[in-house]
Amino acid sequence: MIRILCAALLVTAATAAATPAFAACGSDGMPPEMFRAFVSGTQEALNEHGFKAGGVDGKMGSRTQSAIRSYQRAAKLPVDGCVSQELLDHLNFAQPKIYAPGARRP
Repeated sequence: MIRILCAALLVTAATAAATPAFAACGSDGMPPEMFRAFVSGTQEALNEHGFKAGGVDGKMGSRTQSAIRSYQRAAKLPVDGCVSQELLDHLNFAQPKIYAPGARRP
């Protein structure tokens, strides 16, 4: 019995380690088109604030996740690297605006 539990834990740990961290974010049950729109809006806002999210393609890749984490740290938000309505609202409406170090400000 213990041997079976240990094997199950090892498989679970190996699977989690092989999965990209941004895969844990999920789309919170949103339709795929809506999730892509959230990601695109987040990428655009991050790029405008000097956080290099890469091209605005609606795909949650490692550059986007890294830019989200950098923004969350700079804004003193919980750092999870996930796109959300709260993050997008913060990017668009928080005052004062948060910019990446050395970023040109409009």
